[in-house]
Parts: sequence; structure tokens; C-alpha cells
Amino acid sequence: MTSLLISIFSLFGLSMVQADDASIVTRHDNVWIASQPTEADLDAWAAEGALVVINSRTPQETAGLPFDYREAVESRGMQYVELPIGGTSGANPQHTNDLATLLAETDGPVVMHCRSGTRSAHLYSAYLMSQNPELSEPFDVFNWSGRRDMSMVQALTPDTDD
Repeated sequence: MTSLLISIFSLFGLSMVQADDASIVTRHDNVWIASQPTEADLDAWAAEGALVVINSRTPQETAGLPFDYREAVESRGMQYVELPIGGTSGANPQHTNDLATLLAETDGPVVMHCRSGTRSAHLYSAYLMSQNPELSEPFDVFNWSGRRDMSMVQALTPDTDD
């Protein structure tokens, strides 16, 4: 049906953006967890009102993309943030603090992604646990069906004994 509407609109010189959510793995309020986006996905995210894109891939992984990722995000009016997890970047609990600040300061959708969404899901789980230390199953809060590694979540969770 959408394709038919796009065809009809184009006859009259009008255009319609068809949002492609193929990269969105799950949504929780204004946080969207995604796999590595294409440029078409970035267009769809911008059209849906995403304000921030958080890249949890390592700099080495990002450098291997066929386009300048930061420029592609920013040219679509979204803020680009790197919070790399894995490789030489490890699992930095400061990323969870940075995520908390970003979410508190952003009044709209934030897309978190890595290659498959798994590292971003773990970072978001660490954030949820930092907000509610009694939470034992953070992945269930946002219906994550992928791999779950509580040791990674713990590694990303800031120490609150300060």
C-alpha cells in the first residue's frame, strides 16, 4: 500500500519518505536500540525525529564503513556520539555516566547502535541498573531478545560506592 501511495504522489511531483526500520531491534520509550545503520536508515531515523545517534562500535569498526559516518549523521541534523565498547576500548563504566547525561539532556529519541545492537543493549542495561540498583533483569525492561551477558553489564555499571 505504501509503495502505491509513493507512486501516486510522485505522479503529482510530491514525495513521501518511507521509513525503513530494518535496523531498529527494539524500542523503549525514547531509546531505540539498533544494528549498524545504512544511510537509508539514517534518513528514516531523522524523519522519525531521532535527535542523537550513539555509536558503540570501536573506532576501527567505524573506519571500515563505506561512508563518513559522523558526517552522515550530522548532515541529517542529528547529534553524533561515540561510546565504543569492545576491542581495545573494553567496557568503560564512564560510558554509562555519559549515557545518563545524554538521556537527561535530550528531549526526544536517541538511537543507540553497534553492529548487531548487542553492545548497545548491554550499555543501556547498565544505565537502567545505575538508575535502579534493585533491577535484576534489565534486558526484560526493553524486551531484548538477543544475547545477554550480565558480566558485561556489571563491567559497564559505574561504582556507586564513592
